Formats: sequence, structure tokens, C-alpha cells
Amino acid sequence: MTRGPGVGDGRTSGNGFIRAEALVVRLVGILLGLALIAMVLVNVANAVGRYSGWFSLVGADELLVYGMIWIVMLGAILAARSRDHLSINLLPTAMSGGLAATLQIVIDVATVAVSLFIAWHSFDFISRIAALNQTSMGLGLPMVIPHSAILIGFAGIAAVTAFLTIVDISRLSVSERGRK
Repeated sequence: MTRGPGVGDGRTSGNGFIRAEALVVRLVGILLGLALIAMVLVNVANAVGRYSGWFSLVGADELLVYGMIWIVMLGAILAARSRDHLSINLLPTAMSGGLAATLQIVIDVATVAVSLFIAWHSFDFISRIAALNQTSMGLGLPMVIPHSAILIGFAGIAAVTAFLTIVDISRLSVSERGRK
């Protein structure tokens, strides 16, 4: 399975853009991890408070559900960037060279198409929810915020995968020219 540009191949020291991108990816990963730890702490505090009878954190359950959705969707963008997202790589690993690269490009184009389809329908749904001014029951949070995670996640997956597809196409064309 091919990785994204500069992922795990030691090339992150040469190009400033690649170094900056790797730093952003690392920081986002750390922030998502810290957010997950914070959510566990909120869940523990809420459980202790509720079962001891001392207090109850209003909206904690909503916060945990919506936070988890955001963490999953932002994490999916990072997984798409390193091509660690959902895939069955039996066929691509059995292939090599230009055939494997071509199959990866086909998979990436399909991923971009499906992600854009989902993002578009999510945008349409968010538009309808925004018109209703619907808010959550516990936190009073506009429902546009949790529903936007799907839009941001799939738009991000589409953008990252489109970029990786362009990189793969350029690598394939360079290798094909090198063979001639």
C-alpha cells in the first residue's frame, strides 16, 4: 500500500511544505488524542457525580456523543492522508509496479467521488437543519455544529485523497517516462 507524500519514507526533512504538513498532522493527532482523554475524564466525572448523588453534569452525554463524532471524522481525514482508512488491500498488495499504482488511482478516484457525494448531501441536510434553528436539548448547541462533522470529515477526505491521487498520477507518469 502506498503512503501519502513524505509519510514514513524519511523525506520529511527536505521540503518545507512537507515538514509543515507533517507538523500540522502531528499536532492535529495530538489534539484529537487530548480531546479523547478529556472526554473520558468528563465521562468519569459525570458517572462519579451521578452515582454518588453529589452532582450531574448537564449535557455531558451530548458533549460526549458530539465530541466523539467530531473526533472520528477528523481522525478519518488523518487516516485518509496516510491511506490507513477502510480498505481491502489484498489485491493491491498482490500487484506491483504500474498495475498497483493504477489500481490505487482507481480506488482513490472512487473514494473522492463517494466522499464528495456524502459531503454534498450532508451540506444539503445542514442547510435544512439551519433553517429550523434546531438546538440540542442538554447544551442548547445549534444542531448545525454536530451535523457539520460529517460535511467537514468527508470534504476533508475528498480533498486529501484528491491530492494523493494527483501525486500518484504524477509519480506514475514520471515512472512511465523513465521506462521509455
